[in-house]
Amino acid sequence: MAIFQNEPDVWKRLDWAILKNGWTSLYWNMAVLENDLTWLEREQYAIVGFDCSTWTSGKVMHQQLRQKLSFPDYYGENLAALNDCLSELEIQESGLVVVFRHLDSIDTNQIHLLLDSFAHASRWHLLFGKRLMVLAQVDNANFKAAPVGACSIMWNMAEWLDSDRH
Repeated sequence: MAIFQNEPDVWKRLDWAILKNGWTSLYWNMAVLENDLTWLEREQYAIVGFDCSTWTSGKVMHQQLRQKLSFPDYYGENLAALNDCLSELEIQESGLVVVFRHLDSIDTNQIHLLLDSFAHASRWHLLFGKRLMVLAQVDNANFKAAPVGACSIMWNMAEWLDSDRH
């Protein structure tokens, strides 16, 4: 079962644009992010947000992931447990959007591991017709992320050109 129809009107949708390029879209401008979140809310996506600037340690990150994503009590607060629990997420009809604000406030290696876990989970859920996307807001307009899930992380359509972020 396809999660989108193969029609030109569908190709203009925000969710289509994000998922066709991978599972994650980068944002620098908060207004652009808020505009896209408004569209996703109108389309009845569940949205879970995180402020990564509060993640003073991996433990704090995992505690917040556990709480906001309703992981079970046995969540082991490590990357293996994150991968397991992300694959078991309950995703409603429209889909789930996870928003990481100020993502570049944490360690680059941690960013990659986190986004790679979500990319793996998104691929998994797509197999069952469920949409899981990540919107990653960064404070550095020149932020570069290594590919995750064997896909490059693309800038959102409104900030695709470097000149749109300066």
